[in-house]
Amino acid sequence: MKIHTNASLTPKQKQMVKDLYATGQFTQEHLANQFNVTRKTISKWISRPTVLDAISSRKSVISRIMPEFEAAVKSYQENLITSHHGKIRIAFKLSGKHICSNPSNVYTVLKRLQLNKVKPIKVQVTQKLPVGKHRTQMDIQTLPAIKGNQGYEYKISIIHRSTRIKYSEIHDNFERKTIAKVYERSLENLPSFS
Repeated sequence: MKIHTNASLTPKQKQMVKDLYATGQFTQEHLANQFNVTRKTISKWISRPTVLDAISSRKSVISRIMPEFEAAVKSYQENLITSHHGKIRIAFKLSGKHICSNPSNVYTVLKRLQLNKVKPIKVQVTQKLPVGKHRTQMDIQTLPAIKGNQGYEYKISIIHRSTRIKYSEIHDNFERKTIAKVYERSLENLPSFS
């Protein structure tokens, strides 16, 4: 048995204190003066059944997890509706029925029963940017009327995306039919896409 470094008495001295006090000839104050310690230290070692230092850890391992709680966690996790719930939610749901319900105990039970699931790692797949079928860009600009006309005129421009060549026409409206005809004429005048 190791003695901690700040021990005021060795095991032999502790036994001697117990024996001398048991004879009834020495008081606690006299023994404290003789061994150069406090009276509290003498009274402590007189009352102890053994001369060994006390262990500071828990003397008995008491399980805080009850078997009923373990069964409740198992049934809760095996239920298909609640199987995706985590330890915090399980602990919250079972807290009304079980005193020992807390996230750490739920995690301990799940780990012991091998019911805790590791989240799958999502592998990111690198993809190229999608290239659309139509490799043109269309812009429509509103311009004030030219040569004294009232209202607006519309400049419809179609740009070839790879060569950046622009085809433009000016019209007094930008209806669907007009834009479709401008687009058809631009495909005839712009370079091919292949």
